[in-house]
Order: sequence, then C-alpha cells, then structure tokens
Amino acid sequence: MPPWSFRTRTRDERLAVGNALVEGRDTPDDADGFGLACTSLARPRAHERAENRPLVSILVCTFNRAGWLAEALNSALAQTWPVEVVVVDDGSSDETSSVLRGFEGRVRVFVHPVNAGKPTALNTGIAALRGKAYLVLDDDDKLLPGAIAVLAERLFSDESSVAVHGDTLVFDDGSGAVVDWKPASRLPPALCRQAVLATIPAMPGATLIRTAAQRRLAPYDPSLIRGQDMDHFLRLSELGPTACVPLPIQLYRRHDGLRGSAGARWKKHRDPAEHRRRFLASVQPVFRDRWRASTHPRAEGFAWAVGLHERDLRAEAAVELARWPAPWTPFERWIRTHTGHPAPPPGAPDSTPTLVIDDGDDGALAALLASLPPIDNLTVVAERPHDGLASCQLLWPGVYRVERPLTPRTGPIQVRLSSAPDWAPPLLDAALLLRLPPADAAIALAVALGHPAPLRTRLPPGAVRHPLALACVAAEENGPGALAEAANVLEAAPNWPPARLLAARACSRAGHHAEAAALAPGLAWPNAGTEAPR
Repeated sequence: MPPWSFRTRTRDERLAVGNALVEGRDTPDDADGFGLACTSLARPRAHERAENRPLVSILVCTFNRAGWLAEALNSALAQTWPVEVVVVDDGSSDETSSVLRGFEGRVRVFVHPVNAGKPTALNTGIAALRGKAYLVLDDDDKLLPGAIAVLAERLFSDESSVAVHGDTLVFDDGSGAVVDWKPASRLPPALCRQAVLATIPAMPGATLIRTAAQRRLAPYDPSLIRGQDMDHFLRLSELGPTACVPLPIQLYRRHDGLRGSAGARWKKHRDPAEHRRRFLASVQPVFRDRWRASTHPRAEGFAWAVGLHERDLRAEAAVELARWPAPWTPFERWIRTHTGHPAPPPGAPDSTPTLVIDDGDDGALAALLASLPPIDNLTVVAERPHDGLASCQLLWPGVYRVERPLTPRTGPIQVRLSSAPDWAPPLLDAALLLRLPPADAAIALAVALGHPAPLRTRLPPGAVRHPLALACVAAEENGPGALAEAANVLEAAPNWPPARLLAARACSRAGHHAEAAALAPGLAWPNAGTEAPR
C-alpha cells in the first residue's frame, strides 16, 4: 500500500474533520486511520522532534498584519521538525515591529524601509534561507504543528521531487469554523507539468519546496501584483515533479482584510466576479508570456490550451490547438470540445467500453487512469463523490458518475478497479452485474465466473465489502467453508446465472459431481458424462 493511503471522503466528512482539528477535539476516525493521522498533525507527540533532521525554513513576508502575525509565527515555531523562521517586514507602518520584538532570538528578521511588494519581499527572504527546503507562510495564516514533518519526510525520501504539497483548511476569521477544505492535486508526479498549466496544484502555504531547486529559478518578478504564485509553480514544474501528502497542512484565514498594499485595489471576498476580473487582468500577461516562450511537445500543448482557455485567453488557446492537426486522441478531442473547438465526430468508438470503478484511496483513480492506454469509450463510476473526479475528467475524457448501487448495463465490458490497478479480468457481460456497490458487483461477477479475486493494494485497510461479494471470494478460494459460502450466494441470488456456476465449481471440487451437473447443465463435469441431463 502506498504511504498515506486513505479512502476518498465527501466535503461534509472533510469539514467535520477540519472543525474537530481547530476545536482541539479528536477527529472522527475509521479503519483507514485518516482521523488519527489528522489528530497527530494537530497534536503531535513532543518526542517526535528530531534535531538531526535536515533544517527547513519557514518564510513569512508581512505588511501591516500586526493583529495576526503572532499567530502565524507561533504556528511556525511549534513545528516538530527542526525549522528556522525568517520574517521579511515589508515596510509595515502598524505595530508589526513591536510584535517582532516579542520573538527576538527565535526568528530572523529582515526589514524593508518602505513597502516594495510581496515578490520583492519573497526574493529578500529566499536569498537568506539556510534550510534545505522552505515553505512560504502568509502572515495571516497558520500551520498545523506536524505539517512540516509530514511534508519533509516525503520530500527528503525522494530526491526526484522538487516539492511536496498538502491540503488546506479554510477557516472563518470571525467564527473560527472551518468552512472549506481545499485538496491539493492528487495527480501522479509524472503529470504535474500538465496539471499546473491548468491550475496551481496546491496553496503555497501548504507546499514545501526544495531549496536547491529554487536556487535554479530566476527571482520573482517584482512587477507582479497578483499571480506570482501561479508563475512560480509554472517555473518550478519545469525542474521536476511534485508529490502530494493528502493531509491538511495549513489553516488559511478567510477575512475581508486586504492582502498587501497592492491588494487595496479590491477586496477578494466581497465581490467574487470583480475579483476574478481583476485577478485575470493581472495573471493573463504572465501566463501569455510563459506560453509564448515555451517550446513543448504535443501532450503539453493541449495542456497549455486548457490553461489559456481557463484564463480567458481564448484566441491564444485557438492558436495552440491549431498547431496540432488530426488525428486526435480521445484526450485531445475532449480538450478541443472543452475549449470550444470540437473536432469532427470520430464515428463509433473502436474499443470495447471500459468501466473504471473508483473504490480506492485518494489518488488511486488518477494513478490507474495514467497507467492505461487511451480509451475511446470510458465510464468512471465513483462509490462516493470527491474533488478528484473533476481533475481526472480534464485529463481522461469520459462519463463520470457517482453510483451506489451500480446501475444496469448491457453488452461486453472491460472492468478495472482503482484499488487493484493490476487486476484485469476478461470481458464481462455487463447485464450480469448485480445491483451492488460498484466494486462489489464487479468482484462478485468476475469471481463467480472463475477469474481470481483482485489484490487490492490501494484499498485502505479494514474496508468492509458487501457480504455477497465476500461469499463469492470465499467460495472460489475453496476453503473449509467453500460449499456453505457457495450455497449462501445461490440463496441470495437464485436467479443469477453466475451463482449457479460458482456453486457448481464448489460442488465439483468437493467431489459432488452429480450436484455440479445439476447446477450447471450443459457443462462437462468429472464422472458425470460429457453433458449433464437437462
């Protein structure tokens, strides 16, 4: 099982965990240990700190945030991983200097005599970093105490990753309640470049970056009012892959205060439409310039087209798409349709329909889809709604649904499970899929027809499956109770033809060949003739 393997969760389930964290309560837990992992992040044990681990820098750029700054700094200093905290006071005129005097000896402070803007403050701070990795924490946000530990352990265990990111909890400044959970991208590291062209993979305050990689980048552009984070992720993604730890890392404060001197142009949360208009006006030139300067292959070109389209650069998206003529893959056709440039109909799909059942941990669906060849006729069925479905649909076009139980289907179908990426049963008759939870329906049918049960390597431990599917597996494994389990399946689904086949095989293995022949007439059984009587 991969590290941090948790089942997918709905938004309400995540918010319940988030509110328990900020209120100091133990988080709701179940078999996969997600709640326990989150609680450990919020209240880690003191002995977990190890001073011989690589130093990590936490950079805080501040401007007139005296009221919130202390909370941010205290959360940085509370980390269980060895850290240095670097603060750049970007020309504050409030009580910031007084707040910083209270942290004398515990943080390193650099002061700009006048406000120069966040990009310049970031450049000042990054130049002074001593850590082997760093994280930028906004002066009005906070980190969970174990945040740096889980990010650093992941980053330093894999030299190929230039950064590791996690999730963000959004809390309301007035009530303190968690009102949103922003998950980081669960896409495999190999797809991080395509992903970042569409949107940034995580909040900067939940991203730990390898300092050596940062040193290879040009400084932040001081002219960027907004969009410096987008530009930074774009440039960073050119250096190597990023990885994800699917746990909450930072607490992002939602408020109506202004973010930096340049933020005085608008209040982000008061008018979302106006915020988007002004934000796009700031980031469009940056993204357009990065696109024009890029030399990229065809796969990345379609990802650029998505990014241009999402930032309302429609003419540029059309220019990019025009560079790549037919024939188009299913993914490329989907992108053309998504950006308003549909391709001529390809005719009937030339492949058997594929049903991918999303039943695994966070990230399992993307990992499975990334391993499959292009599919013309793809249906993805999730056992529960989750944020990763939208990002997957952008890269793997098809029909995405949440079904429980599985809805009726007909015709031959190829079935795959995200929890068992190596499991590939032969074509199944979709009409024989029972109305069970999707994964249980697939497992029950495949096993009843004689295909081995899947080894579910990306299923969190302790997950309970439907009794009928469990009975099918037990009957086919030929243990001491195989006959009884087969009888249970036959009793539960007497009109399901695969149940009779399953029971017949169990009888034959036990030496009850006449009973096997009666259960499955027309098939050859030992000592029962070449064909059982009808």
